Amino acid sequence: MKIDLNQRVAIVTGAGHGRGATIARTLATAGARVAVNDLNPDRAEKVAADIRAAGGQAIGIAADVSNKFQCVHLIETTRAEFGQLDILVNNAEVRPASTILKQDEWEWNRCLEVNLKGPFFMSQLTGRVMADENKDRGGAIVNISSPAGFATPLENRAAFCASKAGMVGFARECAREFAAYGIRVNTILPAADQEDDAHQAVAHLALFLCSAAAGQTTGGIFPINAFSSGTDPAAVAEPGAR
Repeated sequence: MKIDLNQRVAIVTGAGHGRGATIARTLATAGARVAVNDLNPDRAEKVAADIRAAGGQAIGIAADVSNKFQCVHLIETTRAEFGQLDILVNNAEVRPASTILKQDEWEWNRCLEVNLKGPFFMSQLTGRVMADENKDRGGAIVNISSPAGFATPLENRAAFCASKAGMVGFARECAREFAAYGIRVNTILPAADQEDDAHQAVAHLALFLCSAAAGQTTGGIFPINAFSSGTDPAAVAEPGAR
């Protein structure tokens, strides 16, 4: 199935490298105009330049998603460049490594600020734009969480697990509230130790969830192994998706 995201504008956070860069490139290849966000401006611009060199449309925008004012800057710069906003992929994350007994409070707070408060800010602010402006076009929000925060522990990553468990809960309520505005909210659970060669599977699932093909799917939780093994992604959402 060929997915067409022409006439759609997307923001991908944490997209200056790795999984986020793969998601940004995949959405752009499907026709979306993409705002590539990263804390590092050089990384954000490099991925955006790669997309443009391949014939797509993209801009790089440096912003820290844990800061509400920088989130506003990211969103408004995207709208000023492309005129609208249809898709948000909350991918930015940090993973401090420590035992619980030795966990530094600053690292704990920073992890929850980026991994949980960032998606709250971005979902709230983009949700307002989509609800006010998109009408029947609606919108799509895809959260990249982890089974480490939902189903399994992850050694020396307590802050990461807490933040990702919070993201799953937040996303389900976000889906319920945003449904009235035609905004779909779904969550992907890549393996916590996923290697670079598996990023494309995450990107393909994100592409599906951003598309009209997933137009009746919201509130879903999608373990990436189900999708990468060939299962229809619409069939693996947990109860509550529709």
